[in-house]
Amino acid sequence: MKTRTIENVGEFGLIEFIKKHNTKPKKYHNIYIDIGDDCFSFNSHKNSKYIVTTDILIENIHFKRDWATAKQIGQKAIEVNVSDIASMGNTKPLYAFISMGIPKSTSVKFVKELFNSIKNTCNKYDIHLSGGDTVCAKDITISVTLIGVCYDKPISRTGAKNGDLIFVTGTFGDSCAGLEILSNNKKNLTVYEKNLIKKHLVSQARLKEANIISQNINVTSMTDSSDGLFKSIELLTEKKGAVIYMDKIPLSENLIKYSNKNYNKLYNYALFGGEEFELVFTINKKDKNKLEKLLPGATCIGYINNSKVTYLQNGKTKNVKYNGYKHF
Repeated sequence: MKTRTIENVGEFGLIEFIKKHNTKPKKYHNIYIDIGDDCFSFNSHKNSKYIVTTDILIENIHFKRDWATAKQIGQKAIEVNVSDIASMGNTKPLYAFISMGIPKSTSVKFVKELFNSIKNTCNKYDIHLSGGDTVCAKDITISVTLIGVCYDKPISRTGAKNGDLIFVTGTFGDSCAGLEILSNNKKNLTVYEKNLIKKHLVSQARLKEANIISQNINVTSMTDSSDGLFKSIELLTEKKGAVIYMDKIPLSENLIKYSNKNYNKLYNYALFGGEEFELVFTINKKDKNKLEKLLPGATCIGYINNSKVTYLQNGKTKNVKYNGYKHF
């Protein structure tokens, strides 16, 4: 049987499918005009601030269909945006606008699986899919704009004070190593290699953790690690300094096994590998014990000062220069 393609279905056939299988809005979405009109309209939330973020995924740059399933690609498209919303503190993502560039030869089955994954990930966070656009493109391109609400003052990247402690959630470097394994087309993978690949392909935002932290502790600055830990520290320490203890950076057992305990490799993965969506944030040192009780998985990796950013390995200063991905 001949595979149906997007060219067969057409733009409006695709839009009708999306409307029919869209997310179901809840009362707190306050929707006035829903998907299908020229604009989406919603009523405002009193005493709150709306926050907006956008990210774009492009085939063969952010994902490859040889490696990732439609489900994984769709999930990632939403999770990367939720991660940005999470980094603003006590937040809730509400409305997603999805624009897609799709080659004519793409199978309808693939696009439906992609959209269903987007919808299911939206449902996970109670996000309403509120509109978007579809066009023909050489490669699959997915642009997501996500609107959320912040119930307190949004947490910026620039509020850290001298003496504040730098904390992170999760571990670092797995996604970078997983991408390396995929790029090498290695066969007969070990269990830990499969786990590293999974970390790269299956994204997970830290919205729950961000809400727990910000609702209970005065977080002075925060960002997510989508561009790597080194870049996150750079963003939080603009016009400031810091001391970073490299031996405190949390690493997974999978990564340690993969690198054969080569710590130069380990720190290269951990500092410069992106797409992990962990939180990197600062708090006053008086809140350290409270934070560790609230979020046992959080790790202190250093502190803010008024000098320059210094990396220490086994008590000795280490010269660290950026060695990660550059868009341009």
